[in-house]
Amino acid sequence: MRTGIIVILLGSLLGCGGMKDWIHPDVDKAFTGQTFMAQQLQQDLDYLVATMSRRHPAFEQYVDSDDLSAQVKRLSAELKDNMTRKQAFAVLGQLTPYFNDGHSILFPLLAEFTYAEEAGVQTFPFGVNIRDGKIRLAHTYQRSDDQKTLAAGSEIISIDGHAASEIIARLTPLSHGESPALRESMLSLLFHYWLFAVFDVKGDIQLALKDNGQTTTLTLRNDQQWERAGAGQDDNELTFISPQVAYLCIDSFDVDTEQAAYDAFIDASFEQIRQQDAQTLIIDIRGNTGGQSDAGAQIIQYLTDKPVPQGSVAIEKLNSDTNGWFGYRGEPGEVIELSVESDGMIEPVEPSLQFKGDVWVVIDRMSYSAAILFATTIQDNQLGKLIGEPTGGFANQTGNLTPFYLPNTRLLMLAPGRFIVRPSGNKAKQPVMPDVRLTDEALADPLPWLKTHPLPSA
Repeated sequence: MRTGIIVILLGSLLGCGGMKDWIHPDVDKAFTGQTFMAQQLQQDLDYLVATMSRRHPAFEQYVDSDDLSAQVKRLSAELKDNMTRKQAFAVLGQLTPYFNDGHSILFPLLAEFTYAEEAGVQTFPFGVNIRDGKIRLAHTYQRSDDQKTLAAGSEIISIDGHAASEIIARLTPLSHGESPALRESMLSLLFHYWLFAVFDVKGDIQLALKDNGQTTTLTLRNDQQWERAGAGQDDNELTFISPQVAYLCIDSFDVDTEQAAYDAFIDASFEQIRQQDAQTLIIDIRGNTGGQSDAGAQIIQYLTDKPVPQGSVAIEKLNSDTNGWFGYRGEPGEVIELSVESDGMIEPVEPSLQFKGDVWVVIDRMSYSAAILFATTIQDNQLGKLIGEPTGGFANQTGNLTPFYLPNTRLLMLAPGRFIVRPSGNKAKQPVMPDVRLTDEALADPLPWLKTHPLPSA
C-alpha cells in the first residue's frame, strides 16, 4: 500500500494531543495579557490576507475576492487601540468563513486555553454534535463521584446562561468550512475552544439540557470529573445487521498515534467478514472529520483487485515550512504538481483476502477531509456506492496544514499546502453526492432503516 503524497490533516491535528506545540514561542502567559494598538491590528489583518493568498494552493478557487475585500474593509473599521488578544480575535476571526475552506482557520485562543487547563481550570468537558440549530451530546457521560449519567443525544439548551441558539449564532461567523451547513457543524470539532474563547466558559459551568422531553439543570463543578461512558472502547466497530450484511463504523481516520492498533482492527474486521461470508459491507463515515489518508487506504486495499489512486492530481504550493532543507524542493510560492500514479496508488491485498461483495459507504455533511478522500476514492474507482447526504465540504480537497502567526498578536492561523483533485479528474466546485439519498430521520440513525430497506446491488 502506497499513499505517500496525500496526507490530510484536520481531525489528526485536533486529536493528536500535541496542540501545545503550535503555540508561538513568544506567547507565554505574560504575552496573553498584552494589549495592541489599532495600527498593529491592521498590520495583522493585512498580513493574514496576504499570507493566505501566498500559501493557499487554490486561493482563487475558494475565495471570492470581492467578498473578502469588503470584509477586510468592514473589520478594519472595528479595530481600536488597546484591544486584548481576545478582543482582537473576535474581530480578526470573522475573516475565517470568507476563506471558504475547512482547512483554513484562525484558531481560537490556543495559548490562553492551554494555560488555563494546565492551571487546573475546567473547560467544557463534553463532545457535542451541532446540526440544524441544535447542540447535542455526542456521547454518554458519567460523573465520577456519583455516576450521574447524561445520555448521548441529549439536547443542550444553554451553557452558562447562553442559549444554544445564541452560541451557534455567535460562533458560526468565526467558523471554517466550504458551506454554511459545514461551518455550523464544524463548531463541534473545537467546541470547548470556542466556548472558552468567545463566552469565557471555564471553571464551574452551568448547563441546561433536555432528554426525553425533560429539562435538567446542573453545575459542572471544577473539582468534579466527568468521563465518557465506555471510555477505552473504540469508536470504530464492526457489527452484523444480518448474517450476510456487515456494518463497519469508522468514527475517525485520526489514527496517527495508534496506527498499529487501527491496522490490526481493520485486518481483524475483514477476517471476520470473510469468516461470516458476508455479501454486503456498509461502511459508516458519518461525522468522520478526517485524519490520515493512509487510514482510509487501509480499508480500500481490501475492496479492490487492482491498484487505485486517491486522486488524479495533487498540487502543492511551497512555503518556507515545506520547501525542504536549503530549499531543495523549490522556492516559497512555487507551485508543484505531484505524481499521484507513481506515489499515491493503493495496492490491493492478495486475492484470497479481498472482499468481493457489494460495498456501501454512508456519508453526511460532516464527512470531511480524509473522509471525503475516502468517499471519492470509493465512488470514482467504482469500488462501491455512497448513501446518505451530500458532504458539506468540496469533493476536491485541500490538506497538509501548516501554521503561521500574525506578527503582532501572534494568533495562530492554519492554512493548507496541498489541493487534491478527486480520482475522476472532475474539478467542479461541488460536494460529494451520494448515489442514494437518505431522509434526515434515516440519516440520524441508519441502522433501523438499513434493516428494513434492503439495498440494491452496488
